[in-house]
Formats: sequence, C-alpha cells, structure tokens
Amino acid sequence: MRLLPAVLLLTSLSFDLSAQTPKDSSAAKAPAASEAAVKFKELSDKQAERAKGLKRGDTQALNEMRKARMEELRAFAKQYAKSPEANKARLETAQLAQTNKGDAAMAEVVKEALAGYDVSQGDLRSAMTAVVIANGAGLADRRDQLIDASLKRANVEESFEIVAALRFQLKDVERADKVQAEIEAGAKTDEDKASVLMGKATLTRRADPKNKDAYKAALDEAAKAYPATKAGRLAASKIAASELKAGSDPVAFTAKDLEGKTVSPTDYKGKVLLIDFWATWCGPCMAELPNVLKAYEEYHGKGFEILGVSLDREGDLQKLESVMKEKGMTWRQIYDGKWWASEIAVLHDVQSIPFTILIGRDGKVVGTNLRGDKLAPAVETALDAK
Repeated sequence: MRLLPAVLLLTSLSFDLSAQTPKDSSAAKAPAASEAAVKFKELSDKQAERAKGLKRGDTQALNEMRKARMEELRAFAKQYAKSPEANKARLETAQLAQTNKGDAAMAEVVKEALAGYDVSQGDLRSAMTAVVIANGAGLADRRDQLIDASLKRANVEESFEIVAALRFQLKDVERADKVQAEIEAGAKTDEDKASVLMGKATLTRRADPKNKDAYKAALDEAAKAYPATKAGRLAASKIAASELKAGSDPVAFTAKDLEGKTVSPTDYKGKVLLIDFWATWCGPCMAELPNVLKAYEEYHGKGFEILGVSLDREGDLQKLESVMKEKGMTWRQIYDGKWWASEIAVLHDVQSIPFTILIGRDGKVVGTNLRGDKLAPAVETALDAK
C-alpha cells in the first residue's frame, strides 16, 4: 500500500470536480510546446531509458546515472534560464545534489540551484520541496526567502500548507504559530473562515494521525458552521467518505474521463461498480491489477464495471495511456494530473492506494478496500443480489 507522502503537506481545497482537461476533438487545441518544453521532455525520456537498464543494487551505476542527469539539468537550466522547465530542472538538480551529503562540491550545486529557483514559476508543493531542501542544506536565509515568497502568493488553503511545513517538517513552531495567527486574523469571508477550519482539521490529523475522532470533530465543525462553502462541502464529503460501509450512499461526484466525457457513479445504476483509486507509479496498485483484470474479465459480461481514478502526476498522461493499453484496462479513467491532490481522491480523503469502493446495482456501497481474493466473491455476490 502506498501512503500519502509527507512532502504533500496538505491538499488544496479549491477544486472544481468538472474542470479537467479533455482530449476529445471538440476541445480547444492546445498550444504548440515551446522549444524548452520539447527539450526537457527529451531529457526526461533519455533518463527513463537509462533507468530501464539499471540493475537493482548497482550503486555505482545509480550514482553515475544521477550525475549524468544532474549535468544535463544544469546545462539545460543555463540554456533556457527563463523557462518554467528551467525552474523544474533547478529543483531536481538540488534534489539530486542533496543526496551527496557531506560533499562540498555538491553543497555548492544545491546552493546554486536554489538561488535560481523561482517560486512564481511552480506550484506550492514544489516550492515547499525547495524549502525543505534549503533547510536540510543549512541555507537558512534562502529557506526563509522561499517561505516569504510563497506566503505572498498563497491563498488561505495554501498558507496552511506552509504552516504544516513549518510545524512538522522544519520544526519551527514559533513561526508556524505566527503565520497561522495571521491567516486566522485575515479570514473575513465565510469561504476563508471555512478554509481556516479545514486547514486546522488537517493540522489536527498531522499532529496525531491515530486520533481519528479529533480529526472528524474538526471536519464536523467546518461542515456545520459553513455548509454553503466549498471547504464546508468538502468537509462533509470527507466525513461521509470516512463512514462508507455496506448499505451507505457513495460520495457523490461528477468529473470528466480521459475522453472528456462526464462521468458519475450514478451513471452505473443497475450495474455493479468498482471505483478504483490507483497510479502507474504505485507498486502495490500494479501488483493488485491482475486481480482487478481477472474480475473484470469474468464478470463484465454480467454487469460489472470499473471506474478508475488515476493519481498519476502532471505530464504522465502518455505513460498512463500506455499502461492502460499494455495491460488491457479498457474501462473509463479519471485523471487530472494532480497526484495526491487528485480532486476525486481529495473528495474521498484518500490517504493510501490502492483503494477501492464497490457499489451495488441499487447504487449503495457494498464494501471498501476489497482486494486480492476478496474482490471476486464480493463482485459475484453483488451481481446476484436482487
């Protein structure tokens, strides 16, 4: 099971479940990729080919591969200095160089890469990664500069991500308290006040993941105090997701599949539906896939359907489609490229994958997290139910 990593501190609450990019011919034609984007993809493809030939446990080959990648990224960043791709290259360079702790030359590489990193050209998650690297490298001034720049462009939800980074990763409780107090004081609208409560709920879980009652109580406060807001509705959905069991209603949602067509669990009424949260990068998901494929092959003709929700990253659409084709995954897929912040995953408060929800012909939940030898019997029983 792959768990939500610590680097993804909190999930953005500003979401639109129908705002995903379709690839059908009716959609607006995407602009041509820039020279920098094309070149960056070529470098990434080159690295992927290197990785295919890497033998497990070959430390020397791994280090050589990292060194070659780092040199290419540094050269790329200099050639396309103003591009967003150069910003990605700088961050990856810093990450690679940081693996050589104690190496003075690599410490200078980290410093150089982070000096050129521009918060405004990336998302907050990337900025917080840069902050953590700067902190680990002892670059306190640069760390603080990155935090300040991130706070200037952050909304309430994003500001709480920064609070989480300060509190739990950087261990700077004093500054975390100060920033949080400023956020709360500046929240004037119901939307912002609800987002504050959601942020505090997530901080509650981060502080003590085992105390589910405290987290649920914090969510309940947001849901009841501001039911008409986005954050309030999200809190209610997370509560409903935590209570899913046989006979309950599934969490309602509408999204777009890879073909740009609207899809919802209600579309499958009269069928047995498995909602499958997974990703191509998730080893346990790929290990479970044969069970899912076997169940689909055996029961699809009897009314069994699957709706995949991919947590693959931005830019991995081609990889996702390739895996689907190679493995014979012919069912519909939802993908927005947001990794753990995938909108449908956020709605269901998914913290680890693979995660599944089985829904019966009557539209009611049959069970959750049915995997391995538990899946097929559950599907068969649901198909036979009147």
